[in-house]
Amino acid sequence: MREKRCSYCGKKFVPDRRVGDRQKACSVACQKLRKGENNRLYRGKNSGYWKTHYEDYVKPWRKQHPDYQRQWRQRRKVLKNASPSEIQAEKLRKAIELTGRTQFYLREIQAEIIVKPSFRASLMFQAL
Repeated sequence: MREKRCSYCGKKFVPDRRVGDRQKACSVACQKLRKGENNRLYRGKNSGYWKTHYEDYVKPWRKQHPDYQRQWRQRRKVLKNASPSEIQAEKLRKAIELTGRTQFYLREIQAEIIVKPSFRASLMFQAL
């Protein structure tokens, strides 16, 4: 594969063979610049998108879930001071809570987390 010049910093680089000639940036930093530029262009061309998105989706959802933000902040406070095993236990508790909607999510979390017996018991009685 031949060398290319980065569109953002100007350095020469060898593109990833899976991407080939489509690769425009040489590094993660340049990729972030590229993404920012693309986002600015999109927002310029579609300036009304976010306004209608907020009005059509976010506002009705927030009306249906008025306490969500307050509860989210409380959970964040608790998790900020928690140990890694408590955070894992909280993830498992959330996964169990969501089983009605997504069985796959539960299987994925359970595969990642090995919960100690003492935490299993606390899951049943833990309230936020």
